[in-house]
Amino acid sequence: MTGKTHQVIGVAAALGSFFVWQEPSYAPATLVGVIVASHFGALLPDLDSAAADIYDSVPMGKQVGKVTSKFTFGHRNLTHSILGVILFGYLSHQLIFWTPLYWGINLFWTWLAFMIGYISHLLADTITVLGIPLLWPIDKNFGFPPKPFEGIRIQSGKWFENLVIFPLINLVLIGVVWINLDSIKEVLFK
Repeated sequence: MTGKTHQVIGVAAALGSFFVWQEPSYAPATLVGVIVASHFGALLPDLDSAAADIYDSVPMGKQVGKVTSKFTFGHRNLTHSILGVILFGYLSHQLIFWTPLYWGINLFWTWLAFMIGYISHLLADTITVLGIPLLWPIDKNFGFPPKPFEGIRIQSGKWFENLVIFPLINLVLIGVVWINLDSIKEVLFK
């Protein structure tokens, strides 16, 4: 899937989870942390591609992408596996928990939003033609639906993603915001 689709899926999943499991209270910094962390988590698995959308989100990103992609195992390898989830889950936990507590951010929810975004990326890529190498370094891709029905999986960036999936996911995100509008007001305004 394309970066824009991954972003919307990750943010919608993280916000939905946040409002289902977190009791609403004044926490604007945490809400921002959830949105930003899920955005980066949803884009990070494509770190192994120089053209990844995550490089548009950081200063000098395209140059960094060209350098880092030379040191990876190719696209959809480590970062799209269970090993990648564990590795980036650990690294993101270490990074996020350096945040000073006086910033008023719930660090657990920020980290959880990152992980929800990351895992949502992998789940979305399982319905693409290529699938993902879930058990990397074992060279076998997994996808949904499995064989012999893999012919109905979608092609990344093609008409079905752009005209059906992307608009539907945006409607889901709008629905998450609409349904939780009172909770959002409580989180943002005292």
